[in-house]
Amino acid sequence: MALLDRTFLTDLGIALSDEDYQALSAHFETTLHERVIDEIVDELTPEQAEELAHLQQSDDATLQQWLTTNVSDLDEIVSDEVDILLGEIAENSEAIQGSNE
Repeated sequence: MALLDRTFLTDLGIALSDEDYQALSAHFETTLHERVIDEIVDELTPEQAEELAHLQQSDDATLQQWLTTNVSDLDEIVSDEVDILLGEIAENSEAIQGSNE
């Protein structure tokens, strides 16, 4: 499921071409990933951070299990960062729409 969808953008008055929508969606996902990782790392002990660094090349299921076990408020972190990013898009909707014209 896409976290950033066209309905949300349309509700904000943002109409993007398919190419621009794909670019914005990719930017959204990348930014979300970076922000979530930053928040997670801030909560880890040095030992946990080292352990996570060793797991970077692991499959998604292994990483998800480790995160679920070691980051008690993982769902809250992700939810908060999604809300923040969607809010930033809403606040900047005119600029986003303007860059598409």
